[in-house]
Amino acid sequence: MKNTIYSTPISSENRVHELDMIRGFALLGILVANMPFFASPAVYLMMTDVMMWSESYHVFAEFLINFFTSSKFFTMFSFLFGLGFIIFLERATEKVTSPRKLFLKRLFFLLIIGLIHAFGLWYGDILIIYAITGLFLLLFYKRKPKTVLIWAFLLIIIPAAFISFMALLVFLAGDMIPADPASTALGMQMLEQSIAVYGSGTVAEIFTQRAADYSFMFTNYLFMMPVILGMFLFGVYVAKKGLYKNIDSHLPFFRKVCVWSLVIGLPFNSLYVFSYFEQGAEVSVYMMTYFVGSVIGGPALCFFYMTSIILLTRHETWRKLFNPLRAVGRLALSNYLFQTVVSTMIFYNYGLGLFAEVGPVYWLIIAAILFGLQIWLSNLWVKKYRFGPAEWAWRTLTYGKRQPFKL
Repeated sequence: MKNTIYSTPISSENRVHELDMIRGFALLGILVANMPFFASPAVYLMMTDVMMWSESYHVFAEFLINFFTSSKFFTMFSFLFGLGFIIFLERATEKVTSPRKLFLKRLFFLLIIGLIHAFGLWYGDILIIYAITGLFLLLFYKRKPKTVLIWAFLLIIIPAAFISFMALLVFLAGDMIPADPASTALGMQMLEQSIAVYGSGTVAEIFTQRAADYSFMFTNYLFMMPVILGMFLFGVYVAKKGLYKNIDSHLPFFRKVCVWSLVIGLPFNSLYVFSYFEQGAEVSVYMMTYFVGSVIGGPALCFFYMTSIILLTRHETWRKLFNPLRAVGRLALSNYLFQTVVSTMIFYNYGLGLFAEVGPVYWLIIAAILFGLQIWLSNLWVKKYRFGPAEWAWRTLTYGKRQPFKL
């Protein structure tokens, strides 16, 4: 009889180390990409045309953040989530009688963790939208790989094509649609309010502001759901085809993806970054090309990063360089939450209160120090424990039974 409440973890010998390295690398990228949202009212800056840091070195640092990290790493996490969905259900099928029900429990508790994270720590949470979008994965569990791949491409290409058509119409009209004065005034009010609250407000005021900011961000997340689901499905495709197993036998495929993802991703990513610096509060071509560049360039360069890691780690020198990231990737959820705790302590008033006080150059320095700390702590942790604390709690809640923690 299958055990309905317990499942043993994947042993260290059976883990796909490249996936752990990619998860670890993704955590570095997500930390850097999230820094503007930890440290400044970035969510409202585009509504107001306000430029907070005009010094050339800060502008260059902001360029680096946008060019190399923005839109590349939430898509990478999405891909890994979809791949993990198939691995989870395949293993659950061997252990429990209702694997889909177990997956729904897993999503439910991810939603709970996300709600605590979003409203208790930071408004930039991605876990809630992952839990919601993850429900659609069950529609594709029994689908053929080719069907899954077609849907993955459509979910990314159709929104990009629609916005491209709208951009063409705006371009042909030869003018921009002026920003709504009420919207701009609201954006300025929220910008000034967030600086005041996060920089010098009470814990209660920060809690209220965070809820308002998440409500605004959630609308953006809903708009990105097709892309997130599309990246989920790319992960499902790779899992169904078994491309993550016996990687050496699939190297020609990974080389082809690496080349084409760079060829496609680089121009679209350049369009994205150029549009980021050119767009304003008004509805313009730049606002739309920013979206198109993000939706195409972000996922493409995400694949370039992942396949590059796979190909580079075929060489011993590079493998040794990436190897410390394995431990970081094994504790992905815990490290993601740890980044929030430390970063909000640095920037919010209940910590150092540096919100809107330091610019992009300092964000990169802080991210480098924090991630270095995570590498060190993660490698110490995995020597003694099977899971990170958040992974252990999530797993225990999912299976309804206390999971083994120490090695």
